[in-house]
Amino acid sequence: MVDDSRVIRKAISKILGDEFDLIEAEDGEVGWERLLEDDTIQVVIADVEMPRLDGYSLICRIRASDEARIREAPVIIITGANDDETKERALACGATDFIVKPLDSTQLLMRARAHAKLDQTTRKLAETTVALEEQAAADPLTQLHSRRYFMQRGQQDLSHAKRHGNPVAVIRVDIDNFRAVYRKHGDQMCDEILVWLAKIFTAASRAEDTVARVGGGEFAVIVPSSGRREAMVLCERLRAAADEKPFTHNGVSIPVTISLGLAVFGHDQADTMEQLMGLAVQRLTQVKAEGGNRIGGPAEEAPPDLARQPPAPWRGAEPAAEVSIPELTLEEAFMEQPDMEKSLQMLAGGDGGELVPYLPDLMTRIIPLLEFGNKKLDLGLGFAIESLKAKIQGRK
Repeated sequence: MVDDSRVIRKAISKILGDEFDLIEAEDGEVGWERLLEDDTIQVVIADVEMPRLDGYSLICRIRASDEARIREAPVIIITGANDDETKERALACGATDFIVKPLDSTQLLMRARAHAKLDQTTRKLAETTVALEEQAAADPLTQLHSRRYFMQRGQQDLSHAKRHGNPVAVIRVDIDNFRAVYRKHGDQMCDEILVWLAKIFTAASRAEDTVARVGGGEFAVIVPSSGRREAMVLCERLRAAADEKPFTHNGVSIPVTISLGLAVFGHDQADTMEQLMGLAVQRLTQVKAEGGNRIGGPAEEAPPDLARQPPAPWRGAEPAAEVSIPELTLEEAFMEQPDMEKSLQMLAGGDGGELVPYLPDLMTRIIPLLEFGNKKLDLGLGFAIESLKAKIQGRK
């Protein structure tokens, strides 16, 4: 109970003390500190008008808490103000209930009981929900992740890989000849083998990898931020660990080998978890048909996929092709050079090719006009004119 009046706190203690363990706070700040410290608090009873932190602000802070037990705690507001505005504001902040002074002992006791029971039920429901989610996410025998969790996690890792341009690998693993082992040794022995392999796979994988049991003798691994080469290394590590020595239990030794199929987003033509799993299973089935105890992975070089190819880096505009100006023959040198008007007529008539031998001289003759126009009209062509002069000089 949070109230700056010692008289009110004593009155509440007298009403509720026989049924509840009461924790007192003289203002909202102290009440908030008590809430953070004590996770057994089921109901908060608070006044509105208090120093430091009033009842409205306390409710808002409670409802904004990151901790569910605090955020969802029932809050009963007790105040001497019997007006609609106070009630509406308290309820808008998130108050669960509202009691007006003077206190009615029966009413306060009944409401405290009801809200405490509600909080207890809510907590049990939350605990049950968490337990069910954990059961659904874990295989009860091996304690590995379930297939359902595996696919959900895989979709998250795949979405992350797409956003950041990273690869992600999916590995499917089967125990070779597992049905024959089952027929010969029975349920108990097969369960022991599954648990043994689960420990091997967990030990060989990274913390960020997701290892799951997805079927009877079937496992799968998600390997984030790993391309073909890194994933193939992990596949070989898993295969070699299972093949290193026979499984032994109660004096019975059973050779166990595994086959693996690998698919890699960013290397294979697969963009969803379903496609990656399907491709991994195809490769797994193939190597099992070839005798097992081996790895089926993508080719070392990814098939061409123009849609996945990054655009070629921009290198700027390609330099313009240089016009080859042939050397003048002695006869051409003594020919009469066309003037500007004749040159324009030749261009208009489609005879521009005949002007090529005379271009350096023609351009030199037009430069004074360009310089004069640039100066009078402020065209900003100074740099271009100087570059033109240099190029013409280089041609001569």
